[in-house]
Formats: sequence, structure tokens, C-alpha cells
Amino acid sequence: MARPQTDHEAAAEQLLEAAEQLIRERGPVIPSITDIANACGMSQSNVYRFFPNKEALWEASVERWFRPFNEMMDEVVESDLPPREKLYQFFARRFAEKRRRYEDDRDYFLACMALGEEHPEVVMSYVDLADHYMATILAEAISEGEFPGMTIDGLMSPVNLMLAPFCDPGLIPHYDSANMENLRIAVNTLFNGLSAKCADAPEASGTPLKLAS
Repeated sequence: MARPQTDHEAAAEQLLEAAEQLIRERGPVIPSITDIANACGMSQSNVYRFFPNKEALWEASVERWFRPFNEMMDEVVESDLPPREKLYQFFARRFAEKRRRYEDDRDYFLACMALGEEHPEVVMSYVDLADHYMATILAEAISEGEFPGMTIDGLMSPVNLMLAPFCDPGLIPHYDSANMENLRIAVNTLFNGLSAKCADAPEASGTPLKLAS
């Protein structure tokens, strides 16, 4: 059972909800403290009891947007699923929520993406956490015999490149083919292809490919 909110937490949540609503109405502009205070029917000085400045309120808004995704990642990593299924669920659950948010309110979703691009430093903590969790899953896969001869660092790049349409919210509007079926295919392709023994891979030709002139 979730812990009940304190009065302080409830008031802070009200301010964050007001900031979200203002972004929905006005687009990708971080609302001022005055605007948020007016929307909640409180004085500007009262807002500073909960957030010392506009940047702190913005950071809290970003954390609130990402909070469900952090919880999903933690649940998947802590589960008893085999690594292949764990990697699939790691991306599938977050992708489904991002797709739902995009379909529910596309303008707000795109406004959030625009704000994130303007303030990338605020978003990086989520990206870093996601990479940490994914590295944990890949390490588990390696320990169970998957990806022979490969390292976690060597795996991170191809996995991120191949599965980017299923994790980067900025790509969701551009990939209609990104769906659960294709995600399953992509994860299986990663495991089946990268886990193939080096001896089974065809030897590279001694003649390098060249661009046609």
C-alpha cells in the first residue's frame, strides 16, 4: 500500500500539477513561479516553501514525469525473469507507457520533448540510470553464457542503437512500426545474432568495401 502524502507533499504535488497544466495550455515554455502560484491560488512567496527556485520546480517536474519509468525498470531488473525476457520487458513496459502518453495528448508530449532538448542536463540522470539498469541485465546475460567473448561496454552500443525507437521518447512520433511484435523480433535478433559463436561467423573478406564513385 502506498504511503499517504503529507500536507507538504500534497501541496508540492498540486504545484507540479499546475505547472503541467500550464505547459499543456501554452506549449514548451517553463511556467513562471508567479503563473504557478496564481493557478494554485497561493502567493508567490508560499511557492518558495516547497521549491527554492524555478529550476528546482522544473527538476521536480522532470522527476515526476520519469518516476513511473524508474519504478518499471527497478521492478524488471529485480524480477526472476531470464535475461532475454528481462531485456524485452525492460523496453516493452516503458515503451507502452510512452506510446500511451503520446496518443493521449500529442501536443503535451511533444512540448515535454522540446523542453527536454532545451535542458538536457536535467534529463541525463534518467538516461544514466537506464543505462545502469540495462548494463545489469546484460551482465546477467553474459554470466549465463549469452554473448560469448563480448563485454558489457561492447554490448551497450549495439543494443542502444537497435532499440532506440523503443526507448527514446523523441523517436516515438517518427516510428509507426515500433510496436511490441517488432520489439520482440529486435530483442531475439540481438540475442541470437550476438550470441552466435565466433567460429560460426563467416570470415571477413580481405578486400574492404568501397563507395561507388
